[in-house]
Order: sequence, then structure tokens, then C-alpha cells
Amino acid sequence: MPRARSLSRAVLAVLLAACAFPVFAKDDSADRRGLIHALNRLSYGPRPGDLDRLKAEGLAKHVERQLHPERIDDSACASELSRYPALAMSSAQLESRYPKGKDGAGAGRPAEILEQLAAAKVTRAARCERQLEEIMTDFWFNHFNVAFNKGPVKWQLVGYERDTIRPRVFGRFRELLGAVARSPAMLFYLDNAQSSVDARYAPAEDLERMEKRRKRRPQAKKTGLNENYARELLELHTLGVDGGYTQQDVTELARILTGWSVDRRSGAEPAFVFRPRMHDRGRKTLLGRSFQDDGVNEGERALDLLATHPSTARFIALKLCRRFVADEPPPALVERVAKRFTSSGGDIRDSLRVIFDSPEFADPLLFRAKVRTPLEFVAAALRVTGASLENPKAVARALRSMGQPLYECEPPTGYPDRAEAWVSAGGLLARLRIAERMFATGPKAPARVDLERLSGGSDDAASTLAALTASLLQGEITDRTRSALLARIDHPDVSRRGPDGRPRPRPARLAALILGSPEFQRR
Repeated sequence: MPRARSLSRAVLAVLLAACAFPVFAKDDSADRRGLIHALNRLSYGPRPGDLDRLKAEGLAKHVERQLHPERIDDSACASELSRYPALAMSSAQLESRYPKGKDGAGAGRPAEILEQLAAAKVTRAARCERQLEEIMTDFWFNHFNVAFNKGPVKWQLVGYERDTIRPRVFGRFRELLGAVARSPAMLFYLDNAQSSVDARYAPAEDLERMEKRRKRRPQAKKTGLNENYARELLELHTLGVDGGYTQQDVTELARILTGWSVDRRSGAEPAFVFRPRMHDRGRKTLLGRSFQDDGVNEGERALDLLATHPSTARFIALKLCRRFVADEPPPALVERVAKRFTSSGGDIRDSLRVIFDSPEFADPLLFRAKVRTPLEFVAAALRVTGASLENPKAVARALRSMGQPLYECEPPTGYPDRAEAWVSAGGLLARLRIAERMFATGPKAPARVDLERLSGGSDDAASTLAALTASLLQGEITDRTRSALLARIDHPDVSRRGPDGRPRPRPARLAALILGSPEFQRR
């Protein structure tokens, strides 16, 4: 793509300005800016007409409606998603329909599941009406991350997001935590399905039984205690890295969760199963609480303890405030959200209300304070241009070049939600190239955009730039960025000279520049 490379070199300085915090002057449009801010935080970005619709509805009513997605008609989005049959299949059906290493009539490959999942995610982000539900589904999926490429998870991922995460994104945290803990995808991803009583801790009668079994089956695969899930359950899912637990707590929690496994008989739907013979029946102590010989209930009691722990309330509150307010959210807000999380019994919807009703959320100084992830950037671009999404699979594949291949984040941390993870010269140039591709024409174009509507149809470069700024940034642009764009308006890749010597605009190139601006990189 030679022209893209040429344009990229010409505007690198503009893109790198996204590393700096764009400062907007206070003016009479404060109320309007607040509505733009809400659209950027509670959705993947405004579409044409959304600002007027939000103003007519009122922000409070809009927030409450988004907190209850079941009240929102999203049939149009559902119709678009119907092109992806994998989304409606069970894990057993997916493994049968898309087997690994088997080609033939009617057979597919697991990679096709991933393509459909990723395309559906892009479609939902760009097109659905239940925007806050999509944001929260993405939030909790990252919080409880599993990766497509880990063993049988590839066939379980559809059900994990559809049946475990999505129905509980606004519910009580303990219910979500428990559903994740019993999900085959998580049990396989973090190896708890194979974790069993360790000889170091087993009671004498269990040691004897284990030895007899070893002699009967000398070729059997060696098992033992696996601490992977217990460690991430404490560090990433509940208390947080500074939550007050020790390595001994990790080991004790792993012992408590032995026997939590998966029934995966051939042809059957994988399901949670508790295997008493794998369970450590000895005494354990987790965070000062005693556990012993209570079977599967030991694990449930441990989840109760972790879900209601003060460190969990603070950790979840911090992550929610980071997503919706700032990378380093105001400590006072975090404490208020943690307090509501505790008093409401871990009610996620209630905790979100505290954030959205807070003065910190509406603080003008935090306008566009968050850098968009690649997914957020692409979805926002599709929404603000009013694009028709022609090839969601191609858009999802493009996210790979931007460092965010969907459903393939290998670390259990999930994709980060901080600016430093996404702001770099290479990453920003990749965004510019994706923006240029959005305005491509031809049968293979991933999206269709009505450029004449966005640009106003003028043959004057400066007027076109002003119209595009109004369309794509709702007119919210700093003097610094406007000056930088005007300084490059005569560049031959941005404008061409007319017979009178005046620059004639290339609207697609100007639009790509604006989508590459610091203002659009942030939400």
C-alpha cells in the first residue's frame, strides 16, 4: 500500500501527538461535551444522529436503559449475527462441525469458529443498540480471560462468552465468579481440570489408595496439585495482586479446588463435575479460615469468602473506574464504588450507577482521558462514519496488525486497559492504515462510507476539513491538532492542485487523517 506509507510519513507527527493529553478549552458547549463524553464511555462511540437522540432522551434515562439491555430492541443486530452459525452451537456440536485436523465433506476447522466469533464481536461493537452490555461483556471477558488456542477451549469459547459471561454482566459478582469457576473453558485454560490431591498433603488413607492406584496403572499420566487457577483466582479475579494473600494461600486454595474438573465424554457436552477421588480431604487454611473434608462445598465456601472480601471490592471497583473514568481513577470514587459493591452484595449494576452518577465521571478534565484500544478504535470509526459493515471478518483480521487479535490473548490478564499498552509509533501508524482502508472502494472493501455526506461535497480543502471535523469529531478539536492538519493540507497525498492552483481535497485522505488525530484516538 505505497500511498498509505507515504501519507503515514507525512502525518507521523500528528499521530504521535496522541501520546499527549488533548486539552480542551472551557466554553458554552460544556453540556454538549458532556453528552459526547457519555456516548464515548457508555458505547463504542457516537453514530450520526446519536447526539441529538441522547439530548432528547436525557442522559439519566439513557443510562438506565443501557443498564437494562433486555428492554432494548436489538433485532437488527441479531439479524446480522445470524450469518454466523457457530454462535448458536453447543461445544459438542462445534467440535463435531469444526474438528481439529480433519477435512472432508461438511467438516471445517476450529479457526472458522474463531473467525465467526471475532466477526460477531466487531459487528456487535459497531452495530448493536445494547452498547453498554457489549462493553461489559468485553470487560468481564478480559477480567476472566481464556484463550482460544488452549486445548479444547477452542470449542468451548462460544458457550463461555454466550452462556457464562454475557447473561451475568450486570448481575451479582458472586454468581459470575461461580459460573466462571465451574465453566469447562476456565477449568481447562488454567489447568484445574487435572489438579488432584498431592501426596504432601493427603491423609494416610488417601496415600494408601493413591499408591494402590499407581501400581494398578503404572502407565497412567501422573497428576498432582496444580496452582495455576488458584493463583489467578486470587491475583486477577478477586483480591488483586496487593490483596493481602500469600503463596501459602495460593497452595491452600489449590488444595480446596482439587476435584473441580470437567466431564468430557466423547460426543457429549463438556460439563463441570466434582471428582471426590481427586479431592484433597485434608485440613486447609485460606485467609485465616479453616476448610476440611467438605467435598465440593469447600470450593463454594472459598468463592463466598473471596467474593465478599474487602480487597475484592476495592479491586473490582478500581477496574470498573479505570474502564469508565481514567487510567488512574480518583481514589475517592474507587472507595465509594467499593463501598456500594460491598453493601449491595456485589451488585454490578448498582456499582456502575455510582460511577455514572458521580461528579468524577462528568469531570471536564477527564474528557477524552482514555486511549481507545484497537477494537474500540475500529468500532468507533465504523460508528461515527455511519459505515455499512460489508466484511466483518476482514475488519476483525485487521485487528491483528494493531496488536489485538480477538479471543487470542494468551496471558490470563486479558488485554490491558491503559494508554501505555496501545500508544506507540508503530501502533498508531497501523491505525492510520486501517482508517484509510475504511474509505476504499471496490468489491472487497470491508465497509462502505458515504464520504460526500460526511465531507459536505465542497471542492475547497479547508472547508472539507472543517466539515469532516464536524462529522467525525463532533467539532471537538484542539487548536494544536487543527493547526497540525491545516499545515499538511497542501501535501500531495492529501490534496491535489486544481487548474487554478488551489488545493482540491481528497476527502478519504482527510477523513483518515482525522481518524488518526489525538482526539479520535481517545474516548
